[in-house]
Amino acid sequence: MSETSEARPGSAAEPRVEPDIEGLAQAADRLFYAMRRSRAATVGRPEAAGLSMSQMTVLAALAEDARGEGLPVSRLAANAEISVPTATRMLQQLESKNVVVRRRAPHDERQVLVRLTEEGAERLAAMQAGLRARQYAALSQFAPEERRELAAQMHRLAGMIGEVISGTGGAAGQGA
Repeated sequence: MSETSEARPGSAAEPRVEPDIEGLAQAADRLFYAMRRSRAATVGRPEAAGLSMSQMTVLAALAEDARGEGLPVSRLAANAEISVPTATRMLQQLESKNVVVRRRAPHDERQVLVRLTEEGAERLAAMQAGLRARQYAALSQFAPEERRELAAQMHRLAGMIGEVISGTGGAAGQGA
């Protein structure tokens, strides 16, 4: 039995509730939902340029493709944490709207490479700019020192969450 779990007869072990950790978890949930609402508010606005948040997530990797040769559908799906068939359907829709172009890889006919069109890059940039403007509006309310500290703690938290997910992180309830 870990020191943060208590077993109940007939039930799975559940973490012990610690008020300060529970308060932090609730704050994280509230932040997550506020960010989600902000992103959802973008869809339907002019700066969304007809793109959904899911589509933006898939396209973001293409914007970083400096060589412009295109990226495989499998990589785009992995980056967006969606299945290849889902990514394929999404990319077909985006191709019909002239946001991306798809072509067979010259070195492997089985592989499809995708790249942004100029119009797609403009639409993606407009949507990202709209999101960033709202982030700036909210985050500018912090003092510069608060921003630096918040950024450092958010990066630290993201790393810890990644470690817990991958199974390399420490046990819950242990000090950092």
